[in-house]
Amino acid sequence: MTIEEKIEEYADTFSFLEGLDKMEYLVDLAKKAPGLPPEERNEANRVTGCASETWVSVRGTPEDVVIQGDSEALIVKGMLYMLSDTVNHHTRDEILALDEQHLLESYGLGGSITNKRMNGFASALLKIKNQLQKL
Repeated sequence: MTIEEKIEEYADTFSFLEGLDKMEYLVDLAKKAPGLPPEERNEANRVTGCASETWVSVRGTPEDVVIQGDSEALIVKGMLYMLSDTVNHHTRDEILALDEQHLLESYGLGGSITNKRMNGFASALLKIKNQLQKL
């Protein structure tokens, strides 16, 4: 499945949900997320610009990237799970081409997420992009 197809799949799901149901769905995603082991919850993986403690890890090769995220906030953790589910096993170039703000709008979360969380999500994606440069 392409990144755009995966985004559309989430957008379809969110189009059926209203108000707090969207947040409950993100919390449900967070509960499915494996998170990161304690040794990967380190300063190198920490996302700055997030209101809650948040970490992202990038592994793989330029042709097959795997990201994983974790956060103390369940909504943020759910958003990171959605992001990893969208981009995992795609190329570095495909992920680098994503626009942080447009991505949340494309998912259908633009009006549902606070500016602070949107900024945190954008910060997480920027952190991922910085780590991708090292692959």
